[in-house]
Amino acid sequence: MNLFRPQRKIPRQEHGDWRLPLERPEEVEHLPLREPTVWRKVRMRARYLQSMPMLVGAEQTFDTLEMDEADALVPISGRSRFVRLVSAWFILFPLSILLIYALLLHLCRAGDTVGQRDFWLSVPVWYSLLGAGAFISLVVARVATPILVYIYVLGHELTHAIAAIICMGKVQTLRIGLDGGYVETNADNLFIALSPYFVPLWMGCWMLALWCSNLIYPFPEWEAWFYAGFGFWWSFHLYWTAWVIPREQPDMLENGLVFSLLLVMILNVGILLVVLYCFGLLSPMEYSLDLLEAAQQFWAASCDLVNWIRQINIS
Repeated sequence: MNLFRPQRKIPRQEHGDWRLPLERPEEVEHLPLREPTVWRKVRMRARYLQSMPMLVGAEQTFDTLEMDEADALVPISGRSRFVRLVSAWFILFPLSILLIYALLLHLCRAGDTVGQRDFWLSVPVWYSLLGAGAFISLVVARVATPILVYIYVLGHELTHAIAAIICMGKVQTLRIGLDGGYVETNADNLFIALSPYFVPLWMGCWMLALWCSNLIYPFPEWEAWFYAGFGFWWSFHLYWTAWVIPREQPDMLENGLVFSLLLVMILNVGILLVVLYCFGLLSPMEYSLDLLEAAQQFWAASCDLVNWIRQINIS
């Protein structure tokens, strides 16, 4: 589905804009005069985005449309939202629980295999925890918060732009600031909309830069900096992603909030699994066995819950 630079009365289609759109009156007519809560703003923004029209005919642009053609709009299908909601609760939600539980099982058993002390003091784990602790210290002390916010906004919008280019789209506008940002592009899909929430751009840049630097000019401390940077930027990614999601993100609301949240969670766990495998901390075969065990325990717990409910109804 293509999105175009709108004209006339058509609202702009954007990615990554969490700002309250005060400069666009058509987007704030539904807001009450009193200051709403975060949850109320999320619900109002979701209703607004779901009621936004979508253009019929992806090969046309607003510049070539006549007025009657520009008015030939259809609302977003409620069937798609229903299918995504059902798949989110009955597929993505159980899958996310299984992936996380299997990962915890695997890490606990890895520690038992090599020894808890050796595991936690290994170079990947120890320096990754140090990097994560450094970021947490910055957040708690509120040191350089504007800089961190700007870096996150920059990475967020650049990820949107890179994803649009990968999908053969053209970036028309890129806006970055401490109050938020957005990207206007003529391409739109689920990957472009949700990519900043599961692609840790700065973590990937750090790891690639350290790896290339070690190839060109090897230095003995590169592993310490490599893993410490991973811990710092992974924590950076998780923290700011969790921080920005409640701030009425249209990227997630227009694709279904529950569906987007669970999909982002699963993709983040998947990326973490790949990184742990590259670090030598995860075995695909052993993790598969842990995943199978987690599924069996989940199924047994579900059967016990159903039997308990039946006994309550009978009694």
